[in-house]
Amino acid sequence: MSAPTFLVIGAARSGTTYLTRQLALHPQILLSDPKEPHFLAFAGERLAFTGPGDGESINRRAVTDEARWLDLFATADPAVCQRGEGSVSTLYFADASVASIRRTCPDVRMIALLRDPVERASSAHQYWTSRGFETETLSRGLDLEHERIAAGYHHIWHYTTMGFYSRQLPAFFDAFGRDRLLVLGYEDFMADRTAGLDQCLDFLGIDPWRSPDLNLDVNAGGQPRSRLGAVALRRVRTVEPVRRVVRAVVPFGVRERVRSANVRKTDMAEADRRRLEEVFSDERAALADLLGDDAPGWVRS
Repeated sequence: MSAPTFLVIGAARSGTTYLTRQLALHPQILLSDPKEPHFLAFAGERLAFTGPGDGESINRRAVTDEARWLDLFATADPAVCQRGEGSVSTLYFADASVASIRRTCPDVRMIALLRDPVERASSAHQYWTSRGFETETLSRGLDLEHERIAAGYHHIWHYTTMGFYSRQLPAFFDAFGRDRLLVLGYEDFMADRTAGLDQCLDFLGIDPWRSPDLNLDVNAGGQPRSRLGAVALRRVRTVEPVRRVVRAVVPFGVRERVRSANVRKTDMAEADRRRLEEVFSDERAALADLLGDDAPGWVRS
């Protein structure tokens, strides 16, 4: 059994699925399946999150047994020199994750993609809406957030709380030093995907490479164009026998294009934007102080 050599630790709805997909295509990299085992945040736990969809998503798919988690990185391929996973819970539940990393993979390198937290909150709401689990407006979801957290809803429902990166990153810096963590802005990365991917490969010590799926968009969120289509796609994702068959016979890019075609992205209401800007009014300054010249573009602007 082999421990991972790198982690894409977050943030949620900040391009981590896109990045891990690109890395997984590289012939020198092994990416875990599932992409998000959530072990580092919940090592040894039996997950029992209570929100709609939690039972058929994170509770079912998380790999919290250490031996099973380590087995995700086993490979006989001599070309593979980097092994990784992409659980966004790692960044959010920083204290628990740092303790797990110290114990299981203390030399690991980490990549964090950080999105403007206002846009990240809206994206999380739209994503969970597209999955059919969120039925409230963003405004109402913000009203309910702390009540939902107290009730045991898993972290995708934590629309604002997940966006305070300046509270999450210091635990990693203190434990492992800044040179072990590459922090990138989602907006900067997606504006020049080639340069962003090259930066990640260089950080991991991997040969430069061009992905055939560089322009593929993944994990789109928004209002379903067809409720029937949304129900069918939800069944594909959540009924395990169906999911396994579809994943085996339908290429990843095709699956993502089908899902994106059934989603209509909606603009954030100005009232919601003003509300979120107020929530995060101090976060940009706090992150700028923490990261200095390495802060993402959305922080510096």
